[in-house]
Amino acid sequence: MAPVLVLIGIVAAGVIGLPAWLEDYPESMVWGIAAWGTDAIKYVVNDLALGGVTLSEVSRMFAGLLEVPVDIAQGLLSEGFTFYGADGEATTLPPLPWPAVCAGFTLFAWRLAGVRVAVFTALTLGYFLIFGLWGSAMLTLSSVVFAVLISLVLGILLGVLGYRSETANRILTPVYDVMQTIPTFSYLVPVLLLFGFNPVAAIIATVIYAMPPMARVTTAALQRVPANIADFGTMAGCTPRQKMWTVLLPAARQHLLIGLNQVILLTFAMVIIASVIGAGGLGGEVYKGLKALRIGEAVEAGIAITLMAVLLDRLSKAAALRRPSHAEVEGSLWERHRAWWICLGATVVLVLVAPFVPALGEYPDAWTISTGNFWNDAILWVSDTYYTQIKAVRDTTILSVMRPTKDFLLGVPWAVAIAAVAFLGWALSGWRLAAVCAGLLGFIVVTGYWDAAMTSLYLVVLATILTLIIALPVGILAGLSDWADRAVTPVIDTLQTMPNFVYLIPVVMLFSVGEFSGLIAIVAYALPPGIRYTKEGIRGVTKSNIDAAEMSGCSRWQKLRHVQLPLALPDILLGVNQTVMFAFGMLVITALVGTRGLEHDTLIAISKVQPGEGIVAGLGISFLSIIIDRLIRATSAQLSRKTAGRT
Repeated sequence: MAPVLVLIGIVAAGVIGLPAWLEDYPESMVWGIAAWGTDAIKYVVNDLALGGVTLSEVSRMFAGLLEVPVDIAQGLLSEGFTFYGADGEATTLPPLPWPAVCAGFTLFAWRLAGVRVAVFTALTLGYFLIFGLWGSAMLTLSSVVFAVLISLVLGILLGVLGYRSETANRILTPVYDVMQTIPTFSYLVPVLLLFGFNPVAAIIATVIYAMPPMARVTTAALQRVPANIADFGTMAGCTPRQKMWTVLLPAARQHLLIGLNQVILLTFAMVIIASVIGAGGLGGEVYKGLKALRIGEAVEAGIAITLMAVLLDRLSKAAALRRPSHAEVEGSLWERHRAWWICLGATVVLVLVAPFVPALGEYPDAWTISTGNFWNDAILWVSDTYYTQIKAVRDTTILSVMRPTKDFLLGVPWAVAIAAVAFLGWALSGWRLAAVCAGLLGFIVVTGYWDAAMTSLYLVVLATILTLIIALPVGILAGLSDWADRAVTPVIDTLQTMPNFVYLIPVVMLFSVGEFSGLIAIVAYALPPGIRYTKEGIRGVTKSNIDAAEMSGCSRWQKLRHVQLPLALPDILLGVNQTVMFAFGMLVITALVGTRGLEHDTLIAISKVQPGEGIVAGLGISFLSIIIDRLIRATSAQLSRKTAGRT
């Protein structure tokens, strides 16, 4: 009875009316956290000195040290090396010839992962060459490899810390939540202030974004290692450090691969955003295509990023699963590494010959091709031919769906909204979740970002609903039908690995800029997880449950409605959760096409160099996504308990 009375009270307060300050938060009561944050960050970075040394000087020195191996890798693969003599005369050494790089990478892939991965490596490198993306691809590869390695090492170290200390794990978990959900634009300004406008700053921003999954997975993987394996290490006389690095982590490496895979995917998702602060490479090619609305060039670079991500994922998986050989090695150094010696000799020959045969040093532009004009013309043809229909769909959606939803959310008093969400959290999981929801929403209110938050939320809510309208039927069909699964899976795999910037270009060319374009881009980007989890949930229903339904005389529709969907509901809700997270991830990028919520404030903060405003607005987006995540998880937990009780 009590929950019903509380709900009636909340609704009555919204209908009857509240004091003005509970409906529209007064500007005079707004906390100036954003401005304080900007002043504090700038003071700490530029003015606070210990022993006469400022933080920015220390961070720039660290960036300089990290820049050395990055510059060496980029010089070898792409840019070459320039040396200046005492008289100021420059001497340039070219990068390694492209045939030598192709041969070296292909040989490495063959020795590490076998013939299939070697063939895929050769084809991927050939794609870079043929489409004129070799230099950009090598720049990206140099930066990405270092970002993945740093994320991997830091993630494992923090994961081990979380495993050894429950207190540390409780502290780190919400930090990971914020790091994964806060928009990348929010911390680009502090990173720029600390490390400058260069590739190292882009690598550090990428590590902040990509490292948390590795840490989470490491802690979870170590917790899943059977106790008897740890006991074996103790019985063998291992110290705690030896047991961790020689017993527990090797035993958990299958699960660690999940974290490594996520690190690689998130690193490549950050490639384009990192290009905004000096990373260049393939991300820069996509970014330039977006600004110039050249879909073909952007798609070609986006496919190159996808191919590189898949290649690194396969190579890293092969390296992690490779078991060391303890057999005694026979033969001379030449006999054991003949292929590498031949490759090294060929590289030396190519380096010596390349100055006389330019085509060996730099792939000729005359040998490249491009599909850019074809795709650009195709999109323009669709836009011109179906302009009337496209305009009708856009205007109808804006007037009949988007604007009423936005007006409704902006019209709900902030106090009523917080009370309703807190009540929902309490009904699902008790007072702790209610307090978290109320506290996070309260932060958005007192910092003065409530209206912007509601503008962002309405786009995410509408995009999630539209995505699920498409994803659920397709996922159910793929779960029930093998032929549908074979048709759908490659499509969603491709969509999920394409950079999110790529989605914006055709959308903007078809629908112009504005919130409608942002909505369509979010739907396209958030579609794969909704389909995937629904499909896996349907396929995960045990055969015994299906057999029992068939023996009871259920029709196909009854079996789906009363057995498969209820049992798959926890997985479907997990898909809804991931759809929402993907929607928030894409929301940040839609600021580039004219959306006006919190994501717009984070983008403005970069142009005005206001790190405090960017961080506070980014925290608003992060808190909204955390609230929705916790509510969906609580709902899933309740449904799982009910399902377990029925079975």
